[in-house]
Amino acid sequence: MSDSFLILHGWGGNKPAHWQEWLAAELEQAGTKVYYPKMPNPGEPCLAAWLTTIHDQVRSLPSARVTVLCHSLGAISWMHYVTSVQSQIADRVLLVAPPYVSRDIPPADTPPGINNFFPPPLDASAIRRAAGETSIIYGENDCYGTEDQTKAYADKLEVPMHMLPAAGHVSPYWGYGDWPWVRKWCLGRASLPPEPRPSTE
Repeated sequence: MSDSFLILHGWGGNKPAHWQEWLAAELEQAGTKVYYPKMPNPGEPCLAAWLTTIHDQVRSLPSARVTVLCHSLGAISWMHYVTSVQSQIADRVLLVAPPYVSRDIPPADTPPGINNFFPPPLDASAIRRAAGETSIIYGENDCYGTEDQTKAYADKLEVPMHMLPAAGHVSPYWGYGDWPWVRKWCLGRASLPPEPRPSTE
C-alpha cells in the first residue's frame, strides 16, 4: 500500500503560494494519495464544522501508512479532534506553527469564531493514541506564538518541538511557498529536525 497524506490548513485557507499547496501537488506527482480538505468558511472558522470535516476525511483514510501535516489553526483543530478518537489514525503527525491565542486579549486580526478553538485540549494520551509519533515545528519569531508558548504546548502534549530559524509563522510571507525538506521527510528521504528552505538571496 502506498503512503497517504492528510493535510490540514489554517485560518483563511491557503493561497496558491503556500507550502501546503506546493506539497500537495508534489506528493500527488510522486504517486501518493493526498487528502486535502478545504475547511468550511475558513475566514470565519467554526470549530464544530471544522471537526466534522476532519472526521469525514479521516473516515476515508486507508488503515496504514498515513502522515498528517497540520499548519497553524489546523494544528489546533487536530488537538481538538484526537480527543474524540479511540484508535490510531496516523503513523506520523507534524503540527507546524500552532498559534497561541488568548481568549481575553486575542490578536487584532483574528476572525470571528476563533475564540472557540482556544485554549485547545492538551491531552497527551489522545495525541499518543492518534499517531505513532507527533512533533511540533515552530518558526523563530512567529507573531502568533512565542517559543515559550509553543514549549508549553509541547510539554503538555509530551511531544518534541523543533525550531526553524527565521521562519516566522512558516508561511509564504516568511518564504515558505516551497519547502524541500518537508517533501523529503514525507517521502522518507529526510528526518527531523527540519531544515529551513534554501535562501533565495
